[in-house]
Amino acid sequence: MPTNKRANKRDERGAGENGAAPPTADERLHGLLADLGQLREYLDERGAHTYELAQRFLANAKRDPSSRAYDERQATMLEYQHYIWREIAGRVGKLVELYGERQPSDAAES
Repeated sequence: MPTNKRANKRDERGAGENGAAPPTADERLHGLLADLGQLREYLDERGAHTYELAQRFLANAKRDPSSRAYDERQATMLEYQHYIWREIAGRVGKLVELYGERQPSDAAES
């Protein structure tokens, strides 16, 4: 009989350790902000990696005229991806800053 892994994970998270009460709203917010911080770092790393690849394609376009058009198209595409990764990372960072600055008592009032 198949099991529902998502439901099991949800039950485990909701129960807390040793069957304790589920996490409070402040604990959940703190966890979410930590996850968003990790997501921002990941997106920044992806952006940096695509930028590095774009620079390699541009360097290769200068070295090898036979594949110049292809390399320049790849570099353009990768630079666009770099921009998108960094743009998303910036927006996630703004969320972390916005909600990370709030005190637990502020969150209860909203």
